[in-house]
Amino acid sequence: MSSLDWIILKNRQKSDLKGEKMGGKLRKKIVPFTTVGTLRAPLGTVDIIRNAEVIATSESENFPLDNIVDGSIGPGSSQWVAGTIGLQTLTFKFDTAQNITRVIYEIEEQEVARTQEICFEVSRDSGAHFREILRHEYNFSPEGSTFQREELKLDLDQITELKMIIKPDKGNINCRAKLNHIEFQVLGQHIHMGN
Repeated sequence: MSSLDWIILKNRQKSDLKGEKMGGKLRKKIVPFTTVGTLRAPLGTVDIIRNAEVIATSESENFPLDNIVDGSIGPGSSQWVAGTIGLQTLTFKFDTAQNITRVIYEIEEQEVARTQEICFEVSRDSGAHFREILRHEYNFSPEGSTFQREELKLDLDQITELKMIIKPDKGNINCRAKLNHIEFQVLGQHIHMGN
């Protein structure tokens, strides 16, 4: 028996003794990750999948709109990428009017230095009239800032539609709008209908 074999054997014996001293081996079960179809929105947020229709001006085949509500967040998460360059609009048409207290969204851009502008508009009359509530812009640079998470505190009652207008670059570079995640928080209720 070589000295390496002897060391391996001794370590196995020590490991086996540790298991006995601590009461045996760990009981465990590996459960596969839940699929998108069974995800539920966190308490106090609108379940966009079950309670809204989302209308987009375009989507990329490889980066569909579904990615903004797939539960992944943070840098490196999945994202929606517009199918065409230029100005894009995402309209969230809620099944029932919502009292929105916060909008949380994330954007990541690792490839192009640009200034993206976001404008939010809301409607209380199913889209007949919209009112701008805020406008933000973000600077992205592959060598510096590549990720933005925004949590906007709002007080919006009886909102039937929320429109997010994205200008991918104020400098008119030919690029595509992107969005990683969005959620709408509401007044202490869990919005879920259907199965």
